Amino acid sequence: MLKSICEKLANSRFGIAAMCLLTYLGGFIFPVPSDIMLPPMIIGRPDRWKPLMIACVLCSVAGACSAYLLGFAFAGELATWAQSVNLEEINQATTLMAEYGPPILFIAAFAPIPFKTLALAAGAGAMPLAAFLPAVVLGRAIRFYVISKVTLQGLKWINS
Repeated sequence: MLKSICEKLANSRFGIAAMCLLTYLGGFIFPVPSDIMLPPMIIGRPDRWKPLMIACVLCSVAGACSAYLLGFAFAGELATWAQSVNLEEINQATTLMAEYGPPILFIAAFAPIPFKTLALAAGAGAMPLAAFLPAVVLGRAIRFYVISKVTLQGLKWINS
């Protein structure tokens, strides 16, 4: 069902706006991976892969910044809540961010792991933005570049 919705949106005049909104929300609240719209958009317009990829990077970074700000603004409440419900994912993310900082955030931005949790933890731990932003931008840029190139290569393979 989600696949058909994404395909319909990708082929509509609202495709880019839907992709940007989904990617932004995926950066901090939406449980579906934010890159679900990029391949259908590229398949529909292979000549526009670069602007589509850049839009995904920018919207994903904006979503990560929102997660960071939420973590920063509600650090005390987040820590109390995570301990009260024994939410292991938040506790592990906070520990990872305290120990490794930007390198673990870069890996999370690139890899298919719960990136939004680490972005929240970065804000809760008051990671300097000068360390947060480069890790997020670089990691997300690599992720969306790889997705774009794999999609384009798949199109070449299918069309040959």
